[in-house]
Amino acid sequence: MAPKKACPNAFMIFTMEWKAKHGRHLTNLSMATAEAGKIWENMSAQERGPYKDRAKAEKLRMRNGCEKLTCVGRPISEMHRQKLELEQKEKQIKRTIEQTVRNSKKNGELENTSYFFIAVNYFTKTSDGSVYIPAELSICEYSLKQGVIRTFHTFINPGVKMYGHQLEAQRHSDATHGLPFPPNAMGDKNLGNIYNAVLKFLSSNDDFPPLYTSPGCIHIVDSVLNFLKSDIGANNATLSVYSIQYLFYVMKEATCDQGELEKPKTFHITDAYFERDYFEYQSGIACQFHEDKDRGKYCTQSLVIRWGYMFSEYMCQDIAISLIPGRHVPRSTNLKFITSRSSTECCETKSLVPFATTSKYSYENAEAKLNHDYQETAVSLPYDTKPSWDSDFPTGVRKRIPLVADEDSGASSSRKDNFGQYYAVLTEASRSFPSEASPPADSNFKFLSNWQKDQDTDAGNSISNINIFNTNSTRSRHGRLT
Repeated sequence: MAPKKACPNAFMIFTMEWKAKHGRHLTNLSMATAEAGKIWENMSAQERGPYKDRAKAEKLRMRNGCEKLTCVGRPISEMHRQKLELEQKEKQIKRTIEQTVRNSKKNGELENTSYFFIAVNYFTKTSDGSVYIPAELSICEYSLKQGVIRTFHTFINPGVKMYGHQLEAQRHSDATHGLPFPPNAMGDKNLGNIYNAVLKFLSSNDDFPPLYTSPGCIHIVDSVLNFLKSDIGANNATLSVYSIQYLFYVMKEATCDQGELEKPKTFHITDAYFERDYFEYQSGIACQFHEDKDRGKYCTQSLVIRWGYMFSEYMCQDIAISLIPGRHVPRSTNLKFITSRSSTECCETKSLVPFATTSKYSYENAEAKLNHDYQETAVSLPYDTKPSWDSDFPTGVRKRIPLVADEDSGASSSRKDNFGQYYAVLTEASRSFPSEASPPADSNFKFLSNWQKDQDTDAGNSISNINIFNTNSTRSRHGRLT
């Protein structure tokens, strides 16, 4: 085994430097060490400082040289460092998303705050996955109040020849978006103009909002944006890309809190809902090319619009936002299956309240005049003439029984018939179940009306004298044999 190489200290570094400048006439290192030692003793701590720093750096370099490596020759410490940096970056992104939603809720602008969703398609990528050749890009602006406000869609012609990647690009295109790859690619070849158009769509000034996409595509979107920004005519502005699924979770918490509903217990619940993609095969929202090819599922424009639909379908009911076809949900959606005008009349005013929403905030935002003093609230129910609820009556039970049709002279004939049938059913039911059953004529048992007397009689007798197989027995627990 080779001996371990010694790490030079500050004095040795100074000696080698002094010998190179002033001790070239010295024949060996021991003579140079003796001469340099006299000078080193007279040096101050400030003069020795640079040599000590160099000695520490050399020691660190030698330590890294002996560090364990991965199978591809990368130091393990570097991998740990990159992993730590990635975790810190993710935590910072989550804090930024939480702060954004929290501020909008605090300022009363939760439903009006706009968010930008982005999706991209690519032709191929490099072997290490660091560069993706873009093919298509779409962005939409979304808010809970207005739904999908506007969209930006473009095809991209990268203008590069993909040597060695034609087969991979062809297979990827056939399996997903179906776009023709270079040199027959669709779209603008001027990448700088595309990037500047994206910036103009996001904001008219230099303050650009973050973009949101699925977590697994963040590095792809970053690569595509950097590819576009590398063009000479592109603006040098940098865009931030965050996780849309974490935004989905944080916004759901905010809408539930504002609507006084139960929050999701973990982000796994919202992630599972988001990944189902209920509008995956929705037609009419993709670009014309993908609609004609019947590949709307893979169109980036369809994808960002579907994300907006999922936000709306999952959150708008929490804070009683009326859904707009084409913005919150597809145009062909029947809103009766999502929201319905409530049959409850409060203070002679009908309210549009989404199903599964009973919060005070939701009723107030549905423009219904409700009384929430929890003392007495007048509620109109079907088939009741003067129903009422108050705090002394148990919740969920009607205080009054509907009047018989004869007692209500103002009721319609159909309503009277319903009341008559209702009471007829109740009467037949009460007749079919008498309070005290009578024994059959040929019964061998005769029940006593006074069970307590029977129980007292049985208690006074010895249990050993009871014979359940003897028909002449005069004792039984709940009756007497005759």
